Amino acid sequence: MSVKYNLKKGAWYAVENITMIMFGLLSVILVARIFGPESLGKLSLIQAITAMLLFTVVLGLDHIIVRDIARDPTNKRYLSTVFILQAIAWAIHAALVFFVLWLLSEQGIESDVIVIFIAVIAGTYFSRATVLKLYFQATNQPNKIGTSAVYSRLFGLLYLGWALFNDYNYEYIILFIPIQTFFHFFMLLRFYLKEQKEPFTFCFDTKLVKKLLTEALPLLASAALFPIFMQADILLIATLMSEHDVGIYSASSRLVTQLVFLGHIITMTFYLALSKRIDSNSPDQIQFTQGLIKILFIFGFSMSLVVSLMSEFIIELLYGNSFQGAGQVLTILAWKWAFIFPAALFSRLLVLKGLMRYELIKSLIVAIFSLTANYLLIPIMGITGAAIISILSYFIADYLIYSAFKPTRGMFTLATMSVFEVFFRPNKTMLDIRHTLGSK
Repeated sequence: MSVKYNLKKGAWYAVENITMIMFGLLSVILVARIFGPESLGKLSLIQAITAMLLFTVVLGLDHIIVRDIARDPTNKRYLSTVFILQAIAWAIHAALVFFVLWLLSEQGIESDVIVIFIAVIAGTYFSRATVLKLYFQATNQPNKIGTSAVYSRLFGLLYLGWALFNDYNYEYIILFIPIQTFFHFFMLLRFYLKEQKEPFTFCFDTKLVKKLLTEALPLLASAALFPIFMQADILLIATLMSEHDVGIYSASSRLVTQLVFLGHIITMTFYLALSKRIDSNSPDQIQFTQGLIKILFIFGFSMSLVVSLMSEFIIELLYGNSFQGAGQVLTILAWKWAFIFPAALFSRLLVLKGLMRYELIKSLIVAIFSLTANYLLIPIMGITGAAIISILSYFIADYLIYSAFKPTRGMFTLATMSVFEVFFRPNKTMLDIRHTLGSK
């Protein structure tokens, strides 16, 4: 019964995330095939800047919000305060992104870049600056997230078809991304209001804001540093090389990034079960966690192996012959999944165990490493060097760093033993996986 229950939850989370992945890939492939590496380079640069400054929107609060709402989903004062706080944060984020674009523009910001900026920023608000999706995650209602995702993506596709039929410029074609995120937001809002028995009223609790930001400060600082190593490769390629090189590298990088959400799907499916076991110090906590690590690692490793072996074929199939060199980059970057999938669990474990400060420490260390190594290696090895540094950065951030601190060393040991058992103790691995799948 529990296995069926967990698989059903996972399926609904998959609907939302897979459709989002498909839309992300569609935008990359569409711009790449129709408009070439230079146009993809412009889109990727704006998205990289947005990602670098995303901490000003998220504020390190996502995991904390899910935890708090799960404990008290009826607290409208909490929801209203978070909603307003996120709207203010998004406005600041938009201003900062535009300022960075202005600094990077030698002869002023081009009109097509402004349109892309508006599209990306609007999409950021409706996809990230909203407490609604977090509310339905916390209240264990992935069906509403999935349903709203399907309808909103379909509406976005209708606009896309209309734009292509009327031969719009590429910057107007990609408006289908913020359009579908708006409808996703709208439908989630409709679902939320429908289940409320009393009218929703807005209020802003400054004491609550202070409490949330104080608790989230280590995660906020980490979120400010973490994108540096995630986006340092693209930004330094843009600085040291050309928009064409950015486009070639991004063709591979975006494929990998879009599929990262598969790890989050699995983690969110079992998040409430994990939270209950940690809060109650359940005797099966270690076995449950090991089973979840093994599921995440097997998925990530398998995807890495298959895609790395088929990288040249995948690039040619999706992008065509004009993206030569992207296949070699994809062969390397595909191995991110082996580290990123389990990392989706480790980040939540740090929050549940009250160890958020270590997110800040690891982000600072890896950001310094990534910036320095990319700056030194890109002039020598080009985009291949950037790919190698990216893999090393994720290896350090999502695995090796946990061995350096006593409070996190248990996570490192658990991860090491889990991976060892996947390869050398298959019977124990299957036993742990079955236990996790059957848990509730």
